[in-house]
Amino acid sequence: MYLPRPRIIAADDNPAFLRELTSLLAVEFDVVATAADGKSALDFIRCYKPDLAVLDLGMPHLNSMEITKELTKSSEHPAVVICSVETDPEIVEAVRQAGAIAYVFKVRIAKDLILAVKSALQGKPFVSPISIQ
Repeated sequence: MYLPRPRIIAADDNPAFLRELTSLLAVEFDVVATAADGKSALDFIRCYKPDLAVLDLGMPHLNSMEITKELTKSSEHPAVVICSVETDPEIVEAVRQAGAIAYVFKVRIAKDLILAVKSALQGKPFVSPISIQ
């Protein structure tokens, strides 16, 4: 029996990081679209209706907290994983309050991204450990 791979949209305004993000995700998931800014990310999410969105915290036009708040207005919205260099617990909590289910520190992307996505797809919260080693 064939099980479809979860569909993901990835967004980051740093082209090199977006390529890294996409290559990590593509091993286990179908990356159906990528975006370099928040408005494009939101448009792609509405168009493709992915299972999950991996978003950079700070992007031009709309940041990921604005996108997440907009998405949660609908009963059917993808799980949201935020990636950021920010490790401040207050920012992590603000993102969680906005509706994101997971938060990955960019310095831990290779270690934590797949685990965070799998957790989020199961409805389980995930935050990278504070230790960044």
